[in-house]
Amino acid sequence: MTDASAAAKLLDEVTEDLYAQHTADVSAATAARREYEERRGKVHQDDELWEPWSAAFVEWFVIERVAPGQTLPAAARTYREMVARADERAEVVAALVTSHRSLFEIRALSKGGVELLDLLGGAELRVAEQRALHGVEVGDVAELRLVGVGDTVRFGRTFVYHPKAARGAIVERARAMLEKGATRRDVIDQIAQLRVQVTRYRHMPAARVYELGSRIVG
Repeated sequence: MTDASAAAKLLDEVTEDLYAQHTADVSAATAARREYEERRGKVHQDDELWEPWSAAFVEWFVIERVAPGQTLPAAARTYREMVARADERAEVVAALVTSHRSLFEIRALSKGGVELLDLLGGAELRVAEQRALHGVEVGDVAELRLVGVGDTVRFGRTFVYHPKAARGAIVERARAMLEKGATRRDVIDQIAQLRVQVTRYRHMPAARVYELGSRIVG
């Protein structure tokens, strides 16, 4: 096994362990799902977005959400516990805790890697990826989570794709929101709401749904 594949395997194992540890409380997960959908839009099981939406939710729930009565996200609390007992996998949990979620444009696809442009921050990054990303093309726009493990950047489990034709409208809306003091999360979540609306308003061009001034989303 190469170093790259070993890092990917370790990241998957640690992620699964975190999920198993922190998603067992059904009532807490249900409450968090309501919170998530209030910000990003409700998706039903028969919707095309259900699987990527659910994967993104679980990742957010474990890595980012601060539950009522807590001061840190679940993964950050686990990291502290692992450091206290000198668990060598703590550094992988730290990588997840400090991971970067944003809106990206796919700039290039090559064997073993994907070139990305962060549409909210402007950074250009290369992600190590051995798998074939079926259906993904240069120019695609997606909400992704990037995790720095060792010397490489890897994908998390958030893959919410937006229509390629909406790129310009997404950038314009994001810039306007950020200039008014919105956070990155505010921007990402509003763009996610618009992605849900695309599935509801199929008669409209996708780019039109994302345009500034759209009254589809309140």
